Amino acid sequence: MKKQLITIFLMMFFCLNAGAKSVKSELNSIINSSNINKNSISVSVKEINNGKMVYGLNDGILMHPASVQKVLTLTSAMDVLKEDYEFTTKLYSDKKGNFLFKLSADPYLTDNDLKTLVNTIDKTKIKSAFVDGSIVENKDWGEGWQWDDDMNTCMPKFNSYNLNGNVVNITIMPDTKSGKTIIINPSKYPLVFINNVVQGDEDKVDVIRENNLSNTYTLNGTVKNPNIISIPVNNLKNCFYVKLTNILHDKNIYLMENIKDGGLNSNYVLKTQVSHPVSIAVDDILKNSNNMSSEMVSKLAGAKAFDGAGTDEKGVKVFYQYCEKMGIDTSRVRITDASGVSKNNLMYSDFITEFLYKNKDNSVVNQMAVPGVGTLQNRMIPLQNNLKAKTGTLSDISSIAGFLTSKSGKKYVFCIMINDPKSTSSDKKNLEDYLIRAMYLNL
Repeated sequence: MKKQLITIFLMMFFCLNAGAKSVKSELNSIINSSNINKNSISVSVKEINNGKMVYGLNDGILMHPASVQKVLTLTSAMDVLKEDYEFTTKLYSDKKGNFLFKLSADPYLTDNDLKTLVNTIDKTKIKSAFVDGSIVENKDWGEGWQWDDDMNTCMPKFNSYNLNGNVVNITIMPDTKSGKTIIINPSKYPLVFINNVVQGDEDKVDVIRENNLSNTYTLNGTVKNPNIISIPVNNLKNCFYVKLTNILHDKNIYLMENIKDGGLNSNYVLKTQVSHPVSIAVDDILKNSNNMSSEMVSKLAGAKAFDGAGTDEKGVKVFYQYCEKMGIDTSRVRITDASGVSKNNLMYSDFITEFLYKNKDNSVVNQMAVPGVGTLQNRMIPLQNNLKAKTGTLSDISSIAGFLTSKSGKKYVFCIMINDPKSTSSDKKNLEDYLIRAMYLNL
């Protein structure tokens, strides 16, 4: 009987090792047959039940994580904010006719929200209007962001004065009477356009800001049909004040003085408020990789955890303190923002899988996208019931990390980071997909 048990154990041992060798060989073969430099690829795969490494390649090498980082910083920020947190913009008034808009850095605040607040104002009682934007620092972008990419609508500026996603939508369309093209700007925010767009057989328009501080834009290209173009707002505070002034005017409220900066004091009484739940941001960050929302949630967590306005530094501090609480070693990693946009961020794949492993039961982490949703809209659809992941994309960088249930029913955490300037984005993402499929079939 003893000999039989030993024989069975040895058979199981060799079978398990053969399986491990099989998946290792398969993943190595896929990587070696790709046109991507092996030294630019970092992979870590661990069993979800015990954190044991089942495959690693350059898993301790520091790389840029891109938006995969959002999962980590969002999890730590939500540990501070809690799931019932709301972005709440408030309107106060005092007995002297002063009204104060107390901003919450809400990334989902819209014109309609401001109209809801303004509609409660009696025009016969208002004398002055003030705005308090002190909840977060007056800083538009993160450290290490690519300033030459300021026209990217996925990277709008952000601060307390967020409104309408911090973009202005214009329409450029052919004018059948004149044979030229016309630009319509319904936002009432003053922008200057140099229109070089002509009518043509295709819709292809390029927008160039004259300089980083300008509200003058040059439009080149052709249009066949009306085109809606989003332009990132250059001066958020100025845009917010212009929009609020116009909303007041629409209600026939004309102030003796322009809207001014102000601060809340004991003379003010809350009149009304508008709110958006943080759950909207969590979903948007994990599924659509919203950079502005990611940065706002992190800064607001910093503001709640520490005194004063929310800052990048405080949000980063929240992250490091959370990792310390979870027993995750951060001695070798560096982050400077929440969204992963900065190329000053450095992580290694084993760190990311360790974070996911220790947070496998966290409700935030488990809201990552599945195939067919968000940034996984057109990727790995057959694995829809077996994969939850967060993707990341920057110039020269692609990454993906999450949870995988293999064909055999076993569960794993994984991270793939590719930092390679010589391959295309599609090449990197195809390699990620092949590796994940091989994990699904062979683990």
